[in-house]
Amino acid sequence: LGVLEVLDKESPYKGSVARFTESDIGQPKVTCLARRLDDKTSSLRVEAMVENLRHEDQLSDYDLIVVCVDRPEPRRMVHGLDVPWLDVRCSGDGWMALSSASLPALLERMTPDHQPASCQVAGALEAGNLEFGFAVAAAFGAQWALQKWRGHPAPVQSMGSLTYGALAFPEVSA
Repeated sequence: LGVLEVLDKESPYKGSVARFTESDIGQPKVTCLARRLDDKTSSLRVEAMVENLRHEDQLSDYDLIVVCVDRPEPRRMVHGLDVPWLDVRCSGDGWMALSSASLPALLERMTPDHQPASCQVAGALEAGNLEFGFAVAAAFGAQWALQKWRGHPAPVQSMGSLTYGALAFPEVSA
């Protein structure tokens, strides 16, 4: 039996329901996801943990971590762990994925201090433009995790845009 635990304390709000329904508003995102994805007949269970990622000990029992957050502090915490991890990010139609195999200098360069931000570019939803970088980031993360669980090689990192294609990471020295 495998367990996929999803951890977050946020709730969908009107205007942020790209992956949720109107009836999900006000309920924790992870509760909605676990309810939708957990299949009682499967050998993989999906469980919700309604809490924010604030302390390294919250991650001590995991064999594999995929972090999808909008703040640099939890990312940096995950970057310091000794288990395979993937850090997926998105903005608009773009995505980025860094992993435990990425160079530390690249992780530092690509994880500056910043304020939390939506996956959607400001004003996009109001203009009727749902951007799908989040979907690519989610698919990349799921494929990476599946390959790791299978014991197969997984990409070290990737960055791209649905509009502009594959993007190059900046050069860093090891």
